[in-house]
Amino acid sequence: MTGSGPRPHRHRVLRWMLALAVLFLLSEAAAAGEPAVALDKPRLAQAPEPLCFCWNDGRKITEGAMSCIRTTQGRRVATCGRVVNMMSWQITETACPES
Repeated sequence: MTGSGPRPHRHRVLRWMLALAVLFLLSEAAAAGEPAVALDKPRLAQAPEPLCFCWNDGRKITEGAMSCIRTTQGRRVATCGRVVNMMSWQITETACPES
């Protein structure tokens, strides 16, 4: 059976030829004493971690900040913190000042 399309191994051969051409050009540049130039900036494996917040009464509280939150023992001072990869309140025994 004859066909006009490319043979499957032809693509593999073309990739090898391209890789060899690139290596040849890089070795020629190195032999000429020219510094190697990066073709593309390195990419991050994943997106940077977003800023994390705790929520209190509809407001965002940044990590490490303190706020008065409602608990079963009344309003207490709590610190916004991280437990593994989740934001969480670390509640203290200090009652919130009355205003």
